[in-house]
Amino acid sequence: MTQHRSTLGACLVALLVTCGCKKDKPTPPPPELSVSLVEPGDKPHQVLRYAIYPGTVVRSVLEVRTASTATEDLQDIFGVLPGVRLDLRAGPTVSLENRGTRYVLRISRATAILPEGIEEDRLDGAQEGVQALNNMRGRFDLSDRGIVIDSDVPWTKGQERIHPRVTIMLGNVRSAIATVPLPVEPVGVGAVWEVRRSVRLWSAWVTQVTRYELVDRMGDRFRVKIEVQQSAPTQIADLNPKLEMHVRKYEMQAEGQALVDLGLPIAVEADLESHSEADIALVSPEQTEPVQSVRHSVLRLTTKSER
Repeated sequence: MTQHRSTLGACLVALLVTCGCKKDKPTPPPPELSVSLVEPGDKPHQVLRYAIYPGTVVRSVLEVRTASTATEDLQDIFGVLPGVRLDLRAGPTVSLENRGTRYVLRISRATAILPEGIEEDRLDGAQEGVQALNNMRGRFDLSDRGIVIDSDVPWTKGQERIHPRVTIMLGNVRSAIATVPLPVEPVGVGAVWEVRRSVRLWSAWVTQVTRYELVDRMGDRFRVKIEVQQSAPTQIADLNPKLEMHVRKYEMQAEGQALVDLGLPIAVEADLESHSEADIALVSPEQTEPVQSVRHSVLRLTTKSER
């Protein structure tokens, strides 16, 4: 089974963090198709909408640290998974005719946070993968509810060095945490709303439910509690004609909070801590190789507005 490991890395890591991938490159997560209001909260109820002034520029720092254990050596199967510190720049923003906002999000600096005890021959590859994030950028069009209605994230050959897990994580952070999607209905403190997604990984499916609870509102700023649950039913994914991935169990829970300014395209601050467990098997005509993994991650986002 060893000869299959390098080609499986991208898609197996994608499963462990529940986002899709293609054979040539990772893809960003799908847009938020709907936001469901669960509880309107206490009165008075008010409509929450982003109103971002043209020319707004923000700079953010995103730091993610991870730790994992597994029955197999994840470094052999998936490569070294580094933590990251990213300096981000969003803007200047441009107003759209539909009351939405367009902005370019750029990674101005990327630094690897490497776990202790990495062998020298793995160290350079992990650092190069994070350094390839430097100057990576994408254009996003947001509705006034914070929902992505269009985007363009160019892909260059040099970005193939980026660990798929890192690319996927960035897409999830931007869509679920950095910009909180808002319900159509007016809400008050205590309101709860959800965004539910079914994410396809080749022939495997993962369900993600992100729940937001409005904890407080202070003018154009509000604070939400965030809970994320991801799960995959028992299923078989055909990776190629001779190799299957049997998903026996996958679950992830995350909790945190975010402070949002309706005049900014990225949250003022956010913290999230997650725990996941995966039980899968790689099955070929020759053998079955089980992999059980436990992962713990801590995320911190801070933002400063320039204008």
